[in-house]
Amino acid sequence: MYMPDALRAAIGIMEADPARLRHRNSFNIASMSFDPEIISAKIKEYIPEFEMEYQVDPLRQAIADSWPNKLDDTCARVEWDWKPEYDLDAMTRDMIEKLTAKFKK
Repeated sequence: MYMPDALRAAIGIMEADPARLRHRNSFNIASMSFDPEIISAKIKEYIPEFEMEYQVDPLRQAIADSWPNKLDDTCARVEWDWKPEYDLDAMTRDMIEKLTAKFKK
């Protein structure tokens, strides 16, 4: 999940109509999911010369492997109209734009 969506979700639940909240104020929220090869390919669409190098940390990878493959955020979508605004393409474009502006200074 891209941070702007996470922040918007936090505000959204605080501003939600309590009368609609059957599950009180604790919800799963979900967005996109990708692995390093997918994000690398997406970045290359905008920056063809981009190259990614990484090494898997076995401890952190074991933690990630213990997570579910997908979170069900149906309750958040129904009870307070949660929906992410960013998909992989929108996130990549936004990050490239913001990082380019930041590092051209």
